[in-house]
Amino acid sequence: MTELDRRTFLRAATGAAAVGVVGLGSTPASASAVPSDTPSTFFSTVYVESAGTVAAPGSDGDLWPSCWADDGALYSANGDGRGFSDQPFKDVVMNRIDGTPESGLTGEKLAESEALGNVWADPAQYNRKPTGMVCVDGVLYLAVQDLKSGTNAFDDVPNASISRSDDHGRTWQKTTEAMFTDHRFTTIFFLDFGKNSEHARHALGPHDGSYVYAYGLDWNWRDSNTDTVPDPVDLYLARVPADAVQDRSKWRFFTGLKYGRPTWGKDIADKVAVLHDETRRFTQPLPGKTGNLTVISQGGVLYNAPLKRYLYTSWTDPTWEFYEAPTPWGPWKRFLVEDFGLTEWYQMSDPVHTPKNGGYGTTIPAKFVSPDGRDMWVQSNWWTAPYPKPQDNYNFNLRRLRVTPYRPTLPVNQPNPHNNLARTGADVTPIQVSAHRAHRSYYNDGDRKLTEDSYDGQVKAVDFWGYAFSRAYKMNRVVYSPGTMAADGGWFTRSGGGLRVQVRQAFRWIDVTGLKTTPSYSYDSTAGEKTYELTFDRTWGDGVRIVGQPGGSSYFTSIAELEVYYDG
Repeated sequence: MTELDRRTFLRAATGAAAVGVVGLGSTPASASAVPSDTPSTFFSTVYVESAGTVAAPGSDGDLWPSCWADDGALYSANGDGRGFSDQPFKDVVMNRIDGTPESGLTGEKLAESEALGNVWADPAQYNRKPTGMVCVDGVLYLAVQDLKSGTNAFDDVPNASISRSDDHGRTWQKTTEAMFTDHRFTTIFFLDFGKNSEHARHALGPHDGSYVYAYGLDWNWRDSNTDTVPDPVDLYLARVPADAVQDRSKWRFFTGLKYGRPTWGKDIADKVAVLHDETRRFTQPLPGKTGNLTVISQGGVLYNAPLKRYLYTSWTDPTWEFYEAPTPWGPWKRFLVEDFGLTEWYQMSDPVHTPKNGGYGTTIPAKFVSPDGRDMWVQSNWWTAPYPKPQDNYNFNLRRLRVTPYRPTLPVNQPNPHNNLARTGADVTPIQVSAHRAHRSYYNDGDRKLTEDSYDGQVKAVDFWGYAFSRAYKMNRVVYSPGTMAADGGWFTRSGGGLRVQVRQAFRWIDVTGLKTTPSYSYDSTAGEKTYELTFDRTWGDGVRIVGQPGGSSYFTSIAELEVYYDG
């Protein structure tokens, strides 16, 4: 590396904390609740599995908010199911879960329905749903909401309360009235500080760490499909002394920052969002598909102690929206959008297709976080009408989430026209808008006969295929082998500048210079008949991608292989 190269690299790398990328552009941070289009610069690579790979035998139900208790067990409440039993279906069930994803999981049903919480609204129109759990000082707390049933089901949450267990989930003390009403702060999930909340005082200090923290949504637990109530676009935060969780008068709500410190108010009307996000996904669905979904939903917030980071896992169902922050009150920045597509999800046991599905109620149980914080497990559920099936992830199931924190590195690789960085780079993570059949490994497996495409049921203006690395590399050539072409798509179009190559430098995607494509790309369905060498001026980055506008009536592209080289 020349001195000029080194100075250029250092200027870009030291700017990493101030810039970022969403799609093809970047947006500066806000001084208030950070909007969703301010991207994270904390992780260099993020990978999540396309479907559950570990399921707890005998479990039935959805949601599964959980907490890691002082006795070492995981306690989790499911909605609409039998829990760990063959007993009748209930709207909420409390369970104890032992084991790990590696050793195997076992469960036991402990309590159900009326024993766990009341329905405060009309029982003919509403039922119970669990939304959050926490263990502190050996005591379990469970947040339960009223959720609309029957007509306009799942689209209205007027009330919520919190129940307490002093005997690890077998019996519960309910409140005598709803703690939260009028659709305000009625979807509650607690900040997970690990086993028995052991990391709270270390993370926040002896004073602030003595509280239980809870996040809340107004109006509904996710996008209101029938629009009978407003869609949630704000995430709120409150705290309460650990010995007074059921005392509504002791709750205080985040009202903003003063001199960099959080302020708290008693009046719920004064609460201020810690995250405001009006983003909508699938705003242009293809005919027959539905979309226009807001991204703030009932999920979970985990304090990842090894990484000293707070992680909020949200979703739209066909997408997952994950955020990170240095404090419970932010600033929150998105670090993952995983697009599972609007259609053609595949079951865990599908004998033909690779399992692929999104889901709802995304949480990361603290018990299963690796010692270095980089490996985690996401719990999420999928229900397809008319009846939920265990293969649909309608059970307690987990899929691996792997992250690599960002650190600036110098690109020191030597010229080697045979060294494919897509196969040899550090923490190589395939990136794409969507992988239709979950074959993200296909385009760096060396086999040009295996293909994937990006069909996801929406009109896309931009499509890309590429890689993120955990360190920087020099590069000047990529080799693109398109996949199968179909009558309705598979190729890039000339619109928007045609097929381009970009590298990621300090989280900014930059067009390469001197780009030459051999042979010329045809921009139609015949593009799949050739392999293309895209050469460009020597550059560097910790990511690379081919990018352009997808063609065809279904707006997708295809790929068989994408190779990355530095020839010198």
